[in-house]
Amino acid sequence: MKKVCKWKRFRDQEVNEAIWQGLEPVLIQEYPWDENGYRPKVKVRFFYTESRLYLHFTSYEREIRATYKNMNEPVFTDSCIEFFFNPDPDNDERYFNFEINAIGTLLLGLGKGRNDRKLIEDVSQDIFNIKSSVDRDKVHEYQDEFWTLEFSIPYSFVEKYFGNQDFSPGKRMKGNFQKCGDETKFPHYGCWNRIEVPEPDFHRPEYFGDLILR
Repeated sequence: MKKVCKWKRFRDQEVNEAIWQGLEPVLIQEYPWDENGYRPKVKVRFFYTESRLYLHFTSYEREIRATYKNMNEPVFTDSCIEFFFNPDPDNDERYFNFEINAIGTLLLGLGKGRNDRKLIEDVSQDIFNIKSSVDRDKVHEYQDEFWTLEFSIPYSFVEKYFGNQDFSPGKRMKGNFQKCGDETKFPHYGCWNRIEVPEPDFHRPEYFGDLILR
């Protein structure tokens, strides 16, 4: 069954770190390809304003891997969170894949599926205001119970590829939240909306859930 999550609205001037604590998270707890029992608990919170979508991930892991520091390197092999979404599913089959490792390095692509994707190279990841709780120069010192990562997506960026969009209450998007680590100590592949295919593959838009702006 396709899941639904509803995004609360705030004004730009209301945005601050305290907002996250008042939002009910959804959980990444589906691990359809589990082979080693490693299923880190991951909470995802989100909201939107008149100018951006905001996301916050909390991943409960005592050991992490974070080796890639340059945009569009294969961060999915590190301890990584992901947000795949289609902002206009009624008119376009393409979707963005935002993949970010524990030190905030972004891999960003656009296309209709796994075999129809292009990396987006003509933007700086700085426009997404990525913030990680892990110091990229002290990854080897990480000893926490969890790490957090937040970022935001400007509507102006989305509209560059999808044309004018009305990000107002009632808008329906499609997407999935994911957690992975292909080359971590315990490889794992978790998702919010369950994916029913034999091998690990997040590029399955037919399993995206509904993202509703309220």
